Amino acid sequence: MQLKITTDYAVRIVYYLALHRGTVTAAELSEALKISESYIPKITKKLKDANIITACEGIKGGYLLSRKPEDISLFDIISSTEITMKINRCLEEDGFCSRNATDYCSVHKTFLKVQKLYEDSLREVKISDMI
Repeated sequence: MQLKITTDYAVRIVYYLALHRGTVTAAELSEALKISESYIPKITKKLKDANIITACEGIKGGYLLSRKPEDISLFDIISSTEITMKINRCLEEDGFCSRNATDYCSVHKTFLKVQKLYEDSLREVKISDMI
């Protein structure tokens, strides 16, 4: 499993905003992080929808964190940009299994354990830990 480039950029944007502790323009983000300025709004919309960042309109507008860096985890950011966080289809909300065996399948049970470790690990890493 590999994270999308949008997710990589989202983590970098949140990290940058945490370092600069104020309003940062899209142009500054673009230049500092080497992300196309036209792509910044696509990423920041997802982060705004997840209440991770706030957008300020106007001449002195830009982006800033909505929460303290110690209150933002990698899980928060990644889950805001990725379509799914599940490592296997059988772990999705609908519990789809081509064998209809999720209740007794040992592979499913193992994937559940790995999924929990994965999510817990991402929840433990805060943006403040990266600074």
